[in-house]
Amino acid sequence: MAPLLLTARFGALLVSAASLVVSLASPRGAAAAGEETPRFMVVDLHADVPWQVHGKGRSPKLVEGQARIEALRKGGYGGVVLPIYISDKIKGGPKIDDAEAIYRAAVSIVEASAIFLPLGSRAAEPDRISTFLAIEGAGAFAEDLTAIDRFIDRGVRLVSLAHARNNKLASAATGGGAKFGLTDLGKAFAARIYDKGALVDVSHLSDAGFRDLVPIAEAHGAPIVATHSNARALCDVPRNLTDEQLRTIGRTGGVAGLNFHSPFVKADGAATLADVVAQAEHMIAVAGIDHVAIGSDFDGDIKPAEGMDDASHLPALARELGKRGRKDDEILKLFSLNALRVLGWRPSKPKESKDEPKAL
Repeated sequence: MAPLLLTARFGALLVSAASLVVSLASPRGAAAAGEETPRFMVVDLHADVPWQVHGKGRSPKLVEGQARIEALRKGGYGGVVLPIYISDKIKGGPKIDDAEAIYRAAVSIVEASAIFLPLGSRAAEPDRISTFLAIEGAGAFAEDLTAIDRFIDRGVRLVSLAHARNNKLASAATGGGAKFGLTDLGKAFAARIYDKGALVDVSHLSDAGFRDLVPIAEAHGAPIVATHSNARALCDVPRNLTDEQLRTIGRTGGVAGLNFHSPFVKADGAATLADVVAQAEHMIAVAGIDHVAIGSDFDGDIKPAEGMDDASHLPALARELGKRGRKDDEILKLFSLNALRVLGWRPSKPKESKDEPKAL
């Protein structure tokens, strides 16, 4: 079968039981001198622009930053996950009202630029970008586990239980102290997320939390997803994944999103595009070509690897992967199809909720 490339004539892709269709669009205009024309649609599992708009006063029109509209166009973006990042450093602790405010920031981004398709849209159009939602750091939901339902109903596809610090749901990779994994409340919350049709994101979760999640995910037939984490074998930091974890992600049909933050790409010194390629190749070798995606972490206050400065540089990554012998269909899996598969996941047999657990 001919590889699915960004061509003038594009085809629609059915990616979920709910009939969510995402298309491969035509290249976003002619490339300027010295720029590469995008050949592969990009679906990025993590770009932190809602946090920039809500917390740092950036315009929702995205005229600046690593994931500005111009860069998304030049990079060939056809889809992006907008995380509702709920900082665990909020004075007095994060609240569900904080999630509501950041959700409104995400909506404002989608509404401010015609390039974005409406949240939840099942149509696909050339030269436009499908938008998805995630929650990054769900500690606030320990107040009321049932509150996650309305966010999933609004289109949240991925939920991470912890961020930088431990909370009442789970221990974080960078939480310090005892890594206790998932609490009983956290386990109930993870099961509820799966029952409601979304997925748990293990980026930022401790190793103990990852282990505790595996049997819950398997019981629900759910893929394990790390939206923006690299391989610890090449860069030994807690935020990255062990080879065992990468294999588990592959076994469950999940994906690991390749992160461009230099300290997560290379432990010593500034990372380069070559180091990003090395991360991708290792992750593919361990998890499999069907289980690695793009999770840039753009606009998350990251220091991107040299040569991956912003979203416009994805064609350069594709070119370097091609030089390493990756075929077009393999690059397309990495750039979009693998992400679309997990974003389209739904439980095969939705379950009725049991008695509502109470917050601690």
